[in-house]
Amino acid sequence: MILNLAACGGGTESEAGARIAEARSTIASARSASSGAATAAVTVPSTDGRLLASNCSQCHGTLGTSGFGEIRGSDSSELTEFATRTANRNIMAAHAQGYTPEQLQAIAAYLRQ
Repeated sequence: MILNLAACGGGTESEAGARIAEARSTIASARSASSGAATAAVTVPSTDGRLLASNCSQCHGTLGTSGFGEIRGSDSSELTEFATRTANRNIMAAHAQGYTPEQLQAIAAYLRQ
Protein backbone atom coordinates (compact mmCIF):
# COMPACT_ATOMS: atom_id res chain seq x y z
CA MET A 1 0.00 0.00 0.00
CA ILE A 2 2.86 2.37 0.76
CA LEU A 3 4.30 1.65 -2.65
CA ASN A 4 0.99 2.54 -4.30
CA LEU A 5 0.72 5.79 -2.37
CA ALA A 6 4.27 6.72 -3.26
CA ALA A 7 3.60 6.09 -6.94
CA CYS A 8 0.41 8.18 -6.90
CA GLY A 9 2.05 11.25 -5.40
CA GLY A 10 2.29 13.06 -8.71
CA GLY A 11 5.41 14.18 -10.48
CA THR A 12 7.45 12.38 -13.09
CA GLU A 13 8.00 8.67 -13.41
CA SER A 14 11.56 9.00 -12.11
CA GLU A 15 10.31 10.90 -9.03
CA ALA A 16 7.79 8.12 -8.38
CA GLY A 17 10.58 5.56 -8.69
CA ALA A 18 12.66 7.51 -6.18
CA ARG A 19 9.72 7.60 -3.73
CA ILE A 20 9.23 3.85 -4.14
CA ALA A 21 12.92 3.22 -3.45
CA GLU A 22 12.74 5.49 -0.38
CA ALA A 23 9.62 3.67 0.88
CA ARG A 24 11.33 0.30 0.44
CA SER A 25 14.37 1.57 2.34
CA THR A 26 12.16 2.86 5.17
CA ILE A 27 10.34 -0.48 5.41
CA ALA A 28 13.63 -2.39 5.46
CA SER A 29 14.97 -0.12 8.22
CA ALA A 30 11.80 -0.55 10.28
CA ARG A 31 11.94 -4.33 9.92
CA SER A 32 15.57 -4.53 11.04
CA ALA A 33 14.89 -2.20 13.98
CA SER A 34 11.86 -4.19 15.11
CA SER A 35 13.69 -7.51 14.86
CA GLY A 36 16.35 -6.16 17.22
CA ALA A 37 13.72 -5.00 19.69
CA ALA A 38 12.20 -8.46 19.84
CA THR A 39 15.45 -9.85 21.25
CA ALA A 40 15.94 -7.15 23.89
CA ALA A 41 16.79 -8.28 27.41
CA VAL A 42 14.17 -8.31 30.13
CA THR A 43 14.55 -5.40 32.53
CA VAL A 44 15.43 -6.46 36.07
CA PRO A 45 13.62 -4.61 38.86
CA SER A 46 15.65 -1.71 40.15
CA THR A 47 17.69 -2.01 43.32
CA ASP A 48 18.05 1.76 43.49
CA GLY A 49 18.08 2.62 47.19
CA ARG A 50 16.06 5.79 46.77
CA LEU A 51 13.26 3.98 44.98
CA LEU A 52 13.23 1.13 47.49
CA ALA A 53 13.42 3.48 50.49
CA SER A 54 10.35 5.35 49.25
CA ASN A 55 8.29 2.65 50.98
CA CYS A 56 9.89 3.66 54.29
CA SER A 57 8.59 7.23 54.07
CA GLN A 58 5.05 6.16 54.89
CA CYS A 59 6.05 5.64 58.52
CA HIS A 60 9.40 7.41 58.83
CA GLY A 61 8.74 10.57 56.80
CA THR A 62 10.25 11.64 53.50
CA LEU A 63 13.66 12.36 55.05
CA GLY A 64 13.65 9.29 57.33
CA THR A 65 13.82 11.50 60.42
CA SER A 66 10.25 11.59 61.68
CA GLY A 67 7.30 9.37 62.37
CA PHE A 68 7.92 6.09 64.18
CA GLY A 69 11.66 6.46 64.50
CA GLU A 70 14.63 7.97 62.76
CA ILE A 71 16.10 5.70 60.09
CA ARG A 72 18.37 8.22 58.37
CA GLY A 73 21.92 6.97 58.89
CA SER A 74 20.91 3.33 59.45
CA ASP A 75 23.32 0.69 58.26
CA SER A 76 22.58 -2.58 56.50
CA SER A 77 23.17 -4.68 59.64
CA GLU A 78 20.17 -3.02 61.31
CA LEU A 79 17.97 -3.72 58.32
CA THR A 80 19.27 -7.28 58.02
CA GLU A 81 18.42 -7.85 61.69
CA PHE A 82 14.80 -6.98 60.97
CA ALA A 83 14.79 -9.36 58.00
CA THR A 84 16.11 -12.28 60.06
CA ARG A 85 14.17 -11.57 63.25
CA THR A 86 12.08 -14.51 64.44
CA ALA A 87 11.18 -13.37 67.96
CA ASN A 88 9.46 -10.09 68.74
CA ARG A 89 8.35 -9.66 65.14
CA ASN A 90 6.80 -6.37 64.16
CA ILE A 91 5.85 -4.48 61.03
CA MET A 92 9.51 -3.71 60.27
CA ALA A 93 10.34 -7.42 60.20
CA ALA A 94 7.51 -8.01 57.73
CA HIS A 95 8.71 -5.18 55.49
CA ALA A 96 12.39 -6.17 55.65
CA GLN A 97 11.62 -9.77 54.72
CA GLY A 98 10.18 -8.53 51.43
CA TYR A 99 13.63 -7.39 50.25
CA THR A 100 16.72 -9.25 49.12
CA PRO A 101 19.99 -8.70 51.03
CA GLU A 102 21.23 -6.61 48.09
CA GLN A 103 18.14 -4.42 48.20
CA LEU A 104 18.54 -3.93 51.96
CA GLN A 105 22.14 -2.82 51.36
CA ALA A 106 20.96 -0.38 48.68
CA ILE A 107 18.36 1.07 51.06
CA ALA A 108 20.95 1.43 53.83
CA ALA A 109 23.40 3.11 51.44
CA TYR A 110 20.70 5.60 50.46
CA LEU A 111 19.79 6.29 54.09
CA ARG A 112 23.45 6.99 54.94
CA GLN A 113 23.64 9.81 52.36
